Amino acid sequence: MGKGRKVLSDDHARALIKQAIGIIFGDITVETEATAEIAAIEAQHAKGKTKSPKPTKPSSTSGP
Repeated sequence: MGKGRKVLSDDHARALIKQAIGIIFGDITVETEATAEIAAIEAQHAKGKTKSPKPTKPSSTSGP
């Protein structure tokens, strides 16, 4: 497994269970919906974890 989060939110756990149920019962619609939910949750989490890049220094070239 990848280096994901160690603690899942309630929504993430629910979506994983929904995905498993879809897989077990062969319901591709439920599985697809759950997969989309999981991707959205993980994207939101990753968006909150990104560090802003270091500010760059302004160029030292000045006009005449």
